[in-house]
Amino acid sequence: MLSAIIVDDEVLSIKMMENILDWDSLGIRIVGTAQNGLEALNLCHQEDPNIIITDIKMPNLNGLEFIKKARVTNPGAEFILISAYADFDYVKRAIELGCSNYILKPVDEFELEQTLKKIIAKISDKMILEKNAVKNRVAHDKQVIYRYMSTGVNPLAAGKSTSSLNLNLSSYTLFSFNLTEQSMNDYIENGLQLDAQMAFIMERMSAVMEEFGHCVLFDYKDYAWTAILSGDCSKESLSACASKMIDLFAEEIHMKIHVCFSPRGSRLDELPHLYRRLAQLSRFSSYIGDEEVLGYGYNMIETTFQQVDLLAYTKRLAEALNLNDAEEAARIIEEVLLLSCKSDPASLHLFIDFNYNAFCAIREKLIKENRLTDEYHEIRLLSYRDISDISTADEMSRFMNRILQLLSSNRSQTAKPRYSALVEVGIRYLGENYDRNLSLEEICTELSVSKNYFSYLFKRETGWNLWAYLTEIRLNKSKELLRTTDCKSYEIAYMVGYDNPSYFSKLFKKNTGMTPNEYRAENQ
Repeated sequence: MLSAIIVDDEVLSIKMMENILDWDSLGIRIVGTAQNGLEALNLCHQEDPNIIITDIKMPNLNGLEFIKKARVTNPGAEFILISAYADFDYVKRAIELGCSNYILKPVDEFELEQTLKKIIAKISDKMILEKNAVKNRVAHDKQVIYRYMSTGVNPLAAGKSTSSLNLNLSSYTLFSFNLTEQSMNDYIENGLQLDAQMAFIMERMSAVMEEFGHCVLFDYKDYAWTAILSGDCSKESLSACASKMIDLFAEEIHMKIHVCFSPRGSRLDELPHLYRRLAQLSRFSSYIGDEEVLGYGYNMIETTFQQVDLLAYTKRLAEALNLNDAEEAARIIEEVLLLSCKSDPASLHLFIDFNYNAFCAIREKLIKENRLTDEYHEIRLLSYRDISDISTADEMSRFMNRILQLLSSNRSQTAKPRYSALVEVGIRYLGENYDRNLSLEEICTELSVSKNYFSYLFKRETGWNLWAYLTEIRLNKSKELLRTTDCKSYEIAYMVGYDNPSYFSKLFKKNTGMTPNEYRAENQ
């Protein structure tokens, strides 16, 4: 609600203006009155009103002199000048002082109301502009901090931006909030909700974090939000914040997340290092796959991993492979994977190195013994990046066991298909089950392959994201049904696997440039 004061040396005039209008209905509250310019100046200092209604002829300090002084102390206020004198000199001087509203006494109710409505609109526009300016400045400062945090570039600018956002870096922690999507429905629903409610989601996230300190929440990127929380960095406070955020997503936003937080920081120059530690922990969180919350000082301890001798495991694995003992090789790899789940996340790359070297040794043996038929030609092409993209210890275990099984297999040569056997079977499975909610877990269990490995292989060979490919199958089937049947478009939506006909229509138009009914009219 806007605030206003009335200044007039006549008490009756003040009473009349207080009662002439329904001020509440206009969204205005009268916060005080004064009978001369000096009293009015003191009132302006106390109340900082949005609107000042003042007479011209007053003792001590007349209306024009009062406006001149009030302009200095209350630069954002809007003035309405009221006088019994239709004197052009008064009007001219009032305009020079920035007062564009001049009403003659006796005050007309309708004229005052219309003048106030114009002023309310002007103030509203000004507030919107100021709000947008602040919003743009905050967005710029957040970009500067994020750039420094993720690259180490331009620390001076980052320091200025942290000051601008009142972010105290004498005690702070970094958080990441990572979305998990395990099915086609998750993919659809999360995308719809993020598009429609991102501002609300970030507002609620900030509100929860502000309960535990001052927070700066960065924009959603790569399926995650990153935030800086300054203040109390005790493990109890940080774990409580993480748990409350998980509850927020589960109960209000209806999404599933896992949360990670970094070690405590106390200086700006630690920010890039802590960001790297947070990224390692987020990767590790996906790798072990069980914990909803992982945090340094809470359930993670920074250790010196170099004390663990992976060389001994490498030698044992080489001996097992030399003896063609696939079972022993599998046991050794499982030991290392169990060890990796208890390690310092910063050392996870060493375990990935071990698994990659183990994979290369097995592949070399398979090639030497002519065990890699055309059916498994994709295994010849796998790189270090492919192995490191396998996101969980469980998936790594299944992948390595699948490779080890080839040591005892004796498959005959087959004709080379368009894609690898794994992808061909996956495509066939999608084509047979497109009309229901498919999960990555279900698909990869059916194929006996790790989720990350299959997703990567599918994208590399087909050029499509798995869920985008399934969407294309559904859209092609819907086009066929529109051309060959009389089914309603909402019925077709259900038939091809969409529970939300409205979403189906929007997706169809985005893909074809036509609504389902327009497509039917043109192609039937």
